[in-house]
Amino acid sequence: MAIRARSLWPREHGAYVQLAVPLVTALVLTGGSVAGGAIAISAGLAFVASEPLRIVIGAHGLRVRAQHGDRARRRLALLGIPAVLVGAAGLAMAPRAAMGMAAMATVLLGFVVHAAWRRTEGTARVETIAAIGLAGAAAPAAVASGASVRTALAMWGGWSLAFVLTVAAVHQMLARHRRTPTSNAPRWIVAAPASVALGPLIAVAPRAGFALPLAIAALGVLAMPPRATRLRALGVALLVLSMVSGATAIAAG
Repeated sequence: MAIRARSLWPREHGAYVQLAVPLVTALVLTGGSVAGGAIAISAGLAFVASEPLRIVIGAHGLRVRAQHGDRARRRLALLGIPAVLVGAAGLAMAPRAAMGMAAMATVLLGFVVHAAWRRTEGTARVETIAAIGLAGAAAPAAVASGASVRTALAMWGGWSLAFVLTVAAVHQMLARHRRTPTSNAPRWIVAAPASVALGPLIAVAPRAGFALPLAIAALGVLAMPPRATRLRALGVALLVLSMVSGATAIAAG
C-alpha cells in the first residue's frame, strides 16, 4: 500500500501569527531595507523548514522519520541553506545590534528544537519560549531597517508579553475541555507576571502600548475560558487582534 505523503508545512497555526505579524509590522513601520528584508526572508524560510527538521530529528517518531525522512531532508536542505545564507547576508549589512538580537532569538528557538527532539514541545512552557523567540525575529529586522535598539526591544517586549498571555489562555481553554485535575496555578504563574510587566514596559517605552488590545483579550479568555469547540473562533479572534495591535504600532509611528 502506498504511503500517503505527509504535509511538511508547520502545523502550529498560532506560530504563523507570532512570526509574521511582528515581522510585517516592523518592516512597514520602518519602511524596510535590503538588510531587513533579507532577515525577514531568512526567518520565514527557517520557520517553514521547522517541520522537515522535526521529522529528521525524530520529533514525530521513528516511523514517521523512516517513511518521510528522505523527503524531509531534501526539503530541509532546500529551505535551510538559503535561510542561513540570506540571513547571514542581511546581518552582515545590518548594525551590530541586529546580530545580538538575532542571536538571542536563535537561542530561544534552539531550546524549542531541543524540546522537539525530546518530544516535549507541546507544553505551555515550551510554547511560551517559542512565542518569545518567534516575535524576536522582528527585532533584528527592525534594527536593520533603521529602527533604534530601544524601539526594537520595546516592540519585542510588547509582542512577547501579549503572546505569552495568548499561550496561557489557549492552554487554559484546553485544560477546561479536558477537565484535567491539575491546578490553574501554573498558567497564572506565567500570565500574572506577563500582565503585570506590561504596565512598567509601557511606562518606560510607551510604544509598547500597541500590545494592549491583544493582551487584554487574552486575559479575558484566561479568566473566563470558552469551550474548546470555540478554539477555531478564538484563533481567528487572536489573529485579528494581533493585526489590530500591529496596525496600532504602525499608526503610532
